[in-house]
Amino acid sequence: MLLLVSGATQTVKRVSGDSDNIGGLLTPRAGNLSYYTTSGIPWAADNDCFNGFDENRFMSMLDRMRGSNPTFVTAPDIVGDAMGTLDMFLHWEPVIHSYGLPIAFVLQDGQEKLCMPWGKLDAVFIGGSTDYKLGPEIRWLVREAKWRGKWVHMGRVNSLQRLSYARDIGCDSVDGTGYSRFPDANIPEALNFLKHEQITLNIDEAL
Repeated sequence: MLLLVSGATQTVKRVSGDSDNIGGLLTPRAGNLSYYTTSGIPWAADNDCFNGFDENRFMSMLDRMRGSNPTFVTAPDIVGDAMGTLDMFLHWEPVIHSYGLPIAFVLQDGQEKLCMPWGKLDAVFIGGSTDYKLGPEIRWLVREAKWRGKWVHMGRVNSLQRLSYARDIGCDSVDGTGYSRFPDANIPEALNFLKHEQITLNIDEAL
């Protein structure tokens, strides 16, 4: 599983040579696209809607990303509003795909009651409240996404307990603001945890 970090470029550079679990998360407000496109580490792009969506900055980011190879670009969403998020996705999906970029659909509370645009998305981004993230609806949607061959990402993963949960339900990547705010402490701790989790998994599979 990948830990995608927004910012903290110097720490990411320092640890990337020793870990296959580190990657980057570009935002419309960040200027480190050139590092992601030349470093060889996996990366994705977020929409920064949690801090207030800026359409001009988002479009500028898409322009700069044209011809690049991110794991996904998160479609604009409305925090806590599944129906509004679905409408936003249906509006932005052709725009993002017109740049040749893979698109992630954000899951908000109540999405399980609505139609899933499986044929239009390349990844799912688990948003929503903490209770929703930890609930049975998300587990069901993640299983469906994996069965369909979609990438699964979880946002706001800021503890080892949540990191373990994300891995256990089948997530391919996670992010969290704690890794950007305290990179020198939190990034190595998370990577060490993921390394030992993978070793344990490999041993279990060999038995």
